[in-house]
Amino acid sequence: MRKKNWLDFLPLCLCLVGTPAWGEELLQLASPGGQVTVRVFTEGGKLFCDAKREGVAMLASSPLGLVADGVDLGANVSARSAAETEKIDESYPLFGNHAKARNRAVEAALPLEASGKRYTLFVRAYDDGMAVRYALPEGTKRVDGERTIWVLASDAEKVAWTNFSPDYEGISRVTPMDSVPEGETLAGPVTMKTAGCYLSFSEADCEAFPDMAFVREGNALKVCFPASEKGWDLVRLSDESEKILDGHYKGKLVSPWRTVVMAGDLNGLANSDMMTNLCPAPAEDMDFSWVKPGRCLWQWWSSGAPKYEEQRAWYDAAVALGWEYYLIDDGWRNWKKDGKDQWALLEDAIAYGDSVGVKTLVWVNSAEMRKAPGRRAYLERVKAIGAAGIKIDFIPKATTEIMQWYMGATQDCAELGLLVNFHGSVKPTGLSRTYPHDITREAVRGNEYQIRRFNRVLPQSHYVSLPFTRLLAGAADLTPVTLNPEEIATGGYSWAHEVAQAIVFLSPVLHFSDHYSYYLESPMRDLFEAMPTTWDETRVLSCTEMGEVAAYARRKGKEWWIGVMNGDSPQEITIPLDFLKRKKKGTLVFDDETRLDGIVREDRKVSPQEVLHVKLRPGGGFVARLR
Repeated sequence: MRKKNWLDFLPLCLCLVGTPAWGEELLQLASPGGQVTVRVFTEGGKLFCDAKREGVAMLASSPLGLVADGVDLGANVSARSAAETEKIDESYPLFGNHAKARNRAVEAALPLEASGKRYTLFVRAYDDGMAVRYALPEGTKRVDGERTIWVLASDAEKVAWTNFSPDYEGISRVTPMDSVPEGETLAGPVTMKTAGCYLSFSEADCEAFPDMAFVREGNALKVCFPASEKGWDLVRLSDESEKILDGHYKGKLVSPWRTVVMAGDLNGLANSDMMTNLCPAPAEDMDFSWVKPGRCLWQWWSSGAPKYEEQRAWYDAAVALGWEYYLIDDGWRNWKKDGKDQWALLEDAIAYGDSVGVKTLVWVNSAEMRKAPGRRAYLERVKAIGAAGIKIDFIPKATTEIMQWYMGATQDCAELGLLVNFHGSVKPTGLSRTYPHDITREAVRGNEYQIRRFNRVLPQSHYVSLPFTRLLAGAADLTPVTLNPEEIATGGYSWAHEVAQAIVFLSPVLHFSDHYSYYLESPMRDLFEAMPTTWDETRVLSCTEMGEVAAYARRKGKEWWIGVMNGDSPQEITIPLDFLKRKKKGTLVFDDETRLDGIVREDRKVSPQEVLHVKLRPGGGFVARLR
């Protein structure tokens, strides 16, 4: 519940009201536990903020502001009155790194005026970071650009970053700051390791603004909009439902939140709930109890377009593995048999899946459903033939119109009871809190790219960088766990590495990439049959290093699962098991040093006092189930 406690926080939020002056402090805001302090001030009439964590400067003077209807809201700025503040303290369920999120923050609404334009700056302080968003002046018709620039207070030791592309399928890497290209667009999130802290920059609750990215300028990241470089008109699509989220907050038309997560270690970074905390709770009239995570088979990657005659075998394989879903991907639209068209055959396939207890997800090209009425009719048809969800692919670049389309498609699926998986899409911004059926999305270069028939290979460093770039934005449909020996040989990946992907990379509906025969015949079949897709607790292990090794321990109920992925250099790591409360039955899966398509498996008891010693080959990995 949110409670207004203005008197409690006024000493932290005193504003000096008057004409613009050099170095005038407008707001000082501390997080609930006092770990983070945010200051908003003017210098020469221009608007800035800075931030400290545990008394150490994280952000130096960082420019703020939008340009609306040709007016720079970050220049000639003065405060109209003192900020109003409120405490936020709530919990909510989550399909993610842990089962329950805690949203505990202090928010300030600071009334400002710039060149005669009145607007509000919202600021939130969390114990693990801060965020700002702009409420546009009443009557604004166009946004011409944004002035937000995050300026580091100290040098970055390492930067995890991704080349921008509209479908977010750039390569992720970890480099020194000097190796991050200047003047080129970077996809968010961007994560930096500084002395004693990790900073991750992104956005949350993007409903009607174009997608935001970054450009490096020296020791700073400047906000940009690749899909709308010259600005955009504030026009609501007339054919969309009045129920869709449309970029309003507290009655004001706002920008998304501009976010900076601040964590003392990688465990705190991965477990931050800031992205979902900054998004609204589900509407009171929406029931999402029908949303169920699970494992999913998928034919396209291993076999090409799905053939109607083969569908029962895929459903039967899902039953044998105890998996919940099967995805019918692109190709079903060409089915014809016995006088039946593709829709009748699709309905038959789904009915067979239902008869054996496996739910069906169906692929569609977004070009078939770009306009709201046609989209709704298409989704109603998919629902009517029994599908449990939809995978929407090939989505245009994320302009304000397309972001509104995302909201409309998500709302339609919520009302119809369809899971939704956006592919060829924009990054998530935490709205899976509002819409839990937005169960996963691509927006990542995953195993669909690592495929022989297109002669495509991903570098080993990419996979161990992704947890600190794209995965910090939300669940990612990377389609993990390739076991075909000829496929993994192209990139030098081991079986243990591939299985660890399913543990490290979060996706509440987890699409396994390979042909079902590899899972059914695997010496790790028992692990595939038992593997969860959502977690009650997550720990990033101390051997983890951005761009080198990604090692996660995750708990579901009383079981712990460990997944370790190695980059392109051999490693020897240790894993203390002190997070266990008692002895457990362990299944330990190590790299086979002589071959990629092999494992060394140990089934034995482990104890909290034990320290595992693991030797990792390049592209190798380690997996454990402790029960």
